[in-house]
Amino acid sequence: MSRPRWEANLDVLCRGLDGYATANRFGTTGPPSATAARLSKSLYLAHSTADAKFADVCGNGRLFSSQRIAAERKKPLSTRCAGVLLGTADFVFFFAAPFRFPHTGCGLLFAASLESAHTDDGVAAPFDSGGLLKHLTWPNPAEPVLEFLLRHELPIPQHRRYLNMCMDVLFGRPEDYVEGTDPSLPGPIGLTGGDQRRWTHEVRIPEQVALRGSHLQAVFAPRARVAAEPKIERLFQWCASERVDWVVFDTPRRDDFEALWRMCLDYIRRTLY
Repeated sequence: MSRPRWEANLDVLCRGLDGYATANRFGTTGPPSATAARLSKSLYLAHSTADAKFADVCGNGRLFSSQRIAAERKKPLSTRCAGVLLGTADFVFFFAAPFRFPHTGCGLLFAASLESAHTDDGVAAPFDSGGLLKHLTWPNPAEPVLEFLLRHELPIPQHRRYLNMCMDVLFGRPEDYVEGTDPSLPGPIGLTGGDQRRWTHEVRIPEQVALRGSHLQAVFAPRARVAAEPKIERLFQWCASERVDWVVFDTPRRDDFEALWRMCLDYIRRTLY
């Protein structure tokens, strides 16, 4: 880990985006809009998980990295695992956005302050790192994937400076980033393929993140899952006693992720817009 390297990357990316903005808007750009500044600074960190795993997360009271989970189970990770190939297996992953990872039905939002508690060991990237191995293509296919990732790793919480610029320059309006609308301009990084995760900021916190702490903002789970799992219900009870927001929802179409995403987006609109 190298914070000076991350800071240098941030400067390079910000200068590149500023030049890109000038070239694509026929003149110099002004300061970021107030909306972009506010949203980029305050956006929550989202982590979602499959229904079947969420009860264990609630029972443990922590999110663990895949490497930590494998060590406790005494079962090594596959050498083909994305985290092993990219050197990210000992991190817990978040998106600075509503829930983005499909095939999940329960989720947690953490306040942006979580980043400030990990300035020495947490790191961000302006895309989903795991997508580089399957879904995303970068401009120079001869560049090794790990080198491309390392060039784009950013310090936290300073990565939000670049997020601020992206919201203002690349999107029709800053809210489009939050709501999952593709950017009007592709941006200078040059990634293609994949989905919204191609341009969503990823944040990685090493090893583990406690749930019952000052950074937890809100918990989301289907009503049926809460009723069936005492571990989830106990976490919701703790949230109520600690004034942490909790959201239960129905899934009439049997698509838990769509319902989860919509409830999360509604929550962000109410609390941050």
